[in-house]
Amino acid sequence: MKGDRPIKVYILTGFLGAGKTTILNSLLSQFTGYRNVVIENEFGKVNIDATLIAEKIDQLYELTSGCICCSLDNDLMEVLGGILRQEHRPDHVFIETTGIADVGNIVGMFHTPDVKRHYTLVSTICITDAENVFERLQQVPETGKQISCADVIIINKIKQLPVSQLIYLSQQLEQMNPLAFITTSENGSISLDTLQFPEKPLVPQAPVPAVKSPHKVNTVLFQSPQAFDLNMLVFVLDFHCNVYPDQLYRIKGYIQVKDSPDRMLVQSTGKYLNILPAGQWGDIPPSSTLVFIGKDLKTATIQRILAPALRG
Repeated sequence: MKGDRPIKVYILTGFLGAGKTTILNSLLSQFTGYRNVVIENEFGKVNIDATLIAEKIDQLYELTSGCICCSLDNDLMEVLGGILRQEHRPDHVFIETTGIADVGNIVGMFHTPDVKRHYTLVSTICITDAENVFERLQQVPETGKQISCADVIIINKIKQLPVSQLIYLSQQLEQMNPLAFITTSENGSISLDTLQFPEKPLVPQAPVPAVKSPHKVNTVLFQSPQAFDLNMLVFVLDFHCNVYPDQLYRIKGYIQVKDSPDRMLVQSTGKYLNILPAGQWGDIPPSSTLVFIGKDLKTATIQRILAPALRG
């Protein structure tokens, strides 16, 4: 039955003025014929953006008394629960976060078993303003977190950007988040087809050229042929995700664990950590590969964090 299918979710994030609402309108225009719901969040003011999208959707939820990544997380859960109680459930839910959102906790919420039972997070899309993304990175830590947690990064407003600067910006974003698919837009128009892409490999086939960075967001790749003690790994990762959320933004990878034939998928954004079976290894030799994204991360530190889970 259609009502039993998980509802597809798209999260749009990006700093103030990057063009989130314009991108959202572009996506909504390509989902005509479907039931679409938008959850629109604007911090501390009447939500002007909501008036720009109300005519293109079946239902609009406005959260204006705070940021859904923190003070309104319970409100967001209530909205998601209310959607499930509707007689005619939507096909898609689009969540546009406030520009200052720490989106990691929102993404992590959709990886929890209770939410995953009813919702499928299709993509987290970060919209960046080509003209001032580096200034935003230096001024506001949340910008780096938004980029780090994305599956898709859209470089918006590129019309006046010289090609050399666009290449440099793309390289910077690739270094910050090698897990994301990067595309561009001149004026907020984006084709849905460009967002359909296979999962990127954790280890790039060709090394990404090192480019001097005007920011502190970086990645660390951890690889090991050893199997993890699952309980100890959960303990050490959960501890560090909760104690250092302003330094450790995202973890993703596949690992082997002791006494199990299954490959395990590790995902962490914000303070949420999930480790779930992802099928057997098949012809691939079991090993562990994890990508860590954060601020000023050091390889030696990551190795030291993981060491207790590899002993024995």
